[in-house]
Amino acid sequence: MKSDSLEIAASMAVLGLIQSGDLVQVGAQEIERGCNSPSLRILAALSASEAEGARDYFYRALSELNMAVPSKRDAVMRLARETARGILAGTVDSCVGAKRIWDLTLRVSGEDFPELDSFIYAASEWEERPEDRMAFKEGIVAASSDLVRK
Repeated sequence: MKSDSLEIAASMAVLGLIQSGDLVQVGAQEIERGCNSPSLRILAALSASEAEGARDYFYRALSELNMAVPSKRDAVMRLARETARGILAGTVDSCVGAKRIWDLTLRVSGEDFPELDSFIYAASEWEERPEDRMAFKEGIVAASSDLVRK
């Protein structure tokens, strides 16, 4: 069973954005949603003192569920799309979202993300150019729409 929340958690794990204890919580939530695998059940049952093993069980669960561990590039793009959806839904402020996307790109050295350049530019110029913030916001929303459609 493919799960968006598992894909998001896998992307966060690859980029070092999720703690072991949070992976235990992800496992428990997935079990509640009806997702099931031997390692996922073990993951969901780990205590706080056992949480250090959570990453191993998490990756095993992905394998058992026939879900690939994303590359760092794919992880950045998955999380950027998720942030763009939040921007479009109004649950993520456009500037905050652009900065979040920029931060994601900085987690992968030696990789270019030309499809995220609009976010990076807006985030990098936001503070120094307050008179252009409306234009930046419009650009971020347009870039979000484009990214979500890809």
